[in-house]
Amino acid sequence: MALQSIAEQVAAMIRKYGAQPYLTEDVGQPFHLHFHGSGGTEVKAMGGNSPPHWRLIVDGHGPDRFGQCEAHHCDAVYIDLTRNGSRRYCSAACTARAKTAAYRSRRRS
Repeated sequence: MALQSIAEQVAAMIRKYGAQPYLTEDVGQPFHLHFHGSGGTEVKAMGGNSPPHWRLIVDGHGPDRFGQCEAHHCDAVYIDLTRNGSRRYCSAACTARAKTAAYRSRRRS
């Protein structure tokens, strides 16, 4: 997906949920940004919380860090924060299943 398209989608979600930043100081941590939505439901709160973080990931790492799991029968998505951008699966479970299937396939050959 092109950077422009991702940026537009994230910006639209930020507007839709009215994401508002605020500073907070958690126990044992310095002040840092959190975001909240303008609505009163959990969905609207998450809608205000998540897109600004996605925007920061696109800005800092690029749009290629968003992907869909390559495991058979899995349609989950992930954000790749590995140093070299090599993530292919959504979880350790999908990674293990894919590696096991590849191993078994090689042994049959």
